[in-house]
Amino acid sequence: MYEEGYMNSTQLLEHYETEQETTTAHKPAPQWSYSTGKFKNGAVGLCNIGEAGSLNPLLQTLYMNRKFTDILNSMGERENSELPDRRFPYELLALFEEMHNSKEDAVPPYRLLRCLQILDVRLFGRYDIADLFFTLWNLLLQQLPQPHLVEKMRTLYTIKLQNFFTCRKCSYQRFTDSDVVAVPIPVSASVRHEKLPLERALRRFFKKKELSGENKPFCTKCEENTPCLKGVRLLSLPTTLTISLKRLHRSSQTHKINRAVSFPPQLDLSEVLDPDHLPEEELLLGQYKYHLFAVVAHSGTASFGHYCAYINSTKDNKWYCFNDSSVCKVSWDDVKCTYGNTSFHWGITACLLVYVKSDMT
Repeated sequence: MYEEGYMNSTQLLEHYETEQETTTAHKPAPQWSYSTGKFKNGAVGLCNIGEAGSLNPLLQTLYMNRKFTDILNSMGERENSELPDRRFPYELLALFEEMHNSKEDAVPPYRLLRCLQILDVRLFGRYDIADLFFTLWNLLLQQLPQPHLVEKMRTLYTIKLQNFFTCRKCSYQRFTDSDVVAVPIPVSASVRHEKLPLERALRRFFKKKELSGENKPFCTKCEENTPCLKGVRLLSLPTTLTISLKRLHRSSQTHKINRAVSFPPQLDLSEVLDPDHLPEEELLLGQYKYHLFAVVAHSGTASFGHYCAYINSTKDNKWYCFNDSSVCKVSWDDVKCTYGNTSFHWGITACLLVYVKSDMT
């Protein structure tokens, strides 16, 4: 989407070529203690990578999610026969191992970047960070060496949504299911500069909508375009719930909406959504409570800017700001500064919210 470049793509690729490629096997570890590094809790920076800067905060949120790293650690040794184009999970693990063992403030992620370049993953130029997350996620699922690890990853991050359409003419219902890694919440502009609470935005996303006029879909029973009622419901919830705040408005010119969106440190979906929007199994078990784990934020405009991540460490329950090589402790008030403000076009605004189930920490 919007990137900040300190090193252009040609320079970065030239730097890649100077990096030595190794094929050392990675031995599994039962669980990282997150006891090394400057902060003694795993908080380690990543060197600035210029135009591909939206990658760093995604890597940091994955690295600091202990359940994610536990799954990677259980892959076992990489086979010598493993094809180069299926090495993404192992390169990701190698980077995380380097971060975990580092005594430096920051680690360069160039080998992983080289791997993604070989796999034709577009990292340079404008990129919606939620789309980049989805791309990396699919790549990871395709290349994990064992099926049971794929299922563990799906349980950790995959959100199952169901769209349903009810024809207003014949009452015929049509359903389409989809797997996503982030619930896409549109952020609209406010003439009166009103703050938008996340809870209200979620209710609006799942609220049933009338489709008429030019938006009428085709009804296979009526064999014509008819007015219909469209709705969305959750079929299943993951351990880690990611919400994407869609702040880009595309018209004749793309611009970023800096409207303030407030989000709670604790989120109980049963208090936000109607029961028919929620999966029945979780409803019976009462597993709708989440707490905020990470916020990926952007400062700048729709054309360019910079990303960083605010992450709550499970080691000491403190908030940290990961700004490339710089990592520092911050307060909850600092995190709330990512709500956004219409008056500040260069202000920092949250674009990804990562919640984890409160009974899964």
